[in-house]
Amino acid sequence: MKITQVFTLGICCILICAACDAKSHTCMDTITNKQKVLSFYKQIVGQRKTELIPEFIVENYKQHNPTVKQGRAGITEMVNYLKTLPPPPEDAKSPIIRAIQDGDLVVTHLDISFLGRRMAVIDLFKLKDGMLTEHWDAIQPLPDESGKTVTATNGTTEIDHNASTESSRSVVEQFYKSVVNNRSDNLFIDAAYVEHAASVIASGLGLADYLAEPDRSVKIHRLIAEGDFVVAQSQFNRSGKTFVFYEIFRVAKGKIAEHWSVEQVVPDDVKVEDMF
Repeated sequence: MKITQVFTLGICCILICAACDAKSHTCMDTITNKQKVLSFYKQIVGQRKTELIPEFIVENYKQHNPTVKQGRAGITEMVNYLKTLPPPPEDAKSPIIRAIQDGDLVVTHLDISFLGRRMAVIDLFKLKDGMLTEHWDAIQPLPDESGKTVTATNGTTEIDHNASTESSRSVVEQFYKSVVNNRSDNLFIDAAYVEHAASVIASGLGLADYLAEPDRSVKIHRLIAEGDFVVAQSQFNRSGKTFVFYEIFRVAKGKIAEHWSVEQVVPDDVKVEDMF
């Protein structure tokens, strides 16, 4: 099998996901979409149970990662490749930091270390009738964050289900409208806001200024929300390149309190619309 650089990162992600401690389920009528995704990580990619793929993946599964084959064939090929590699240690820490569900969409946020490289990953799955039907992702190598209190993936992990999902979504929508219209973002950013995104921190800009840089042209495709967490799936431009851009916001008391992101350039030979 020919392994490209992007595909290798995807393989690394799946290999380490074997450590996921989600409960194993196969009855799709009794579990949530989020539990189904976590069970997919555990049983299919972790335990390499290719025989269970038809219980998780529809035949015409749509894959938006351009380095992976479409349908069940792509998942089967990846898992068969994993079978040739040593399994991760049983006591390995799960790389899944956050899992957010909004109807038929489930987002997972991962922190992966492999062969001396650390990467942040966001996966987005779409489900129908308890089956995975579609997948998007982005992978970003991370800088050395040794000794730092705030890192690209740490911070709040538990979803506040007492928070209004629609109110949280509305705050992020209004924040983006303020960015697009070059208005002050002070109404939407908490005074104690914590920035986790490595690219935003490296830019030396605040989040709104980072998003509003000339020619960036952020375009939002989806807003996915659960409780106080909101995920934005979008794209932006930089230096003549288009990037896939996933952001996670935590909203508290009507303002953005924390922010994480993963961005990845769209390969030159791939149509941008195919990534969404």
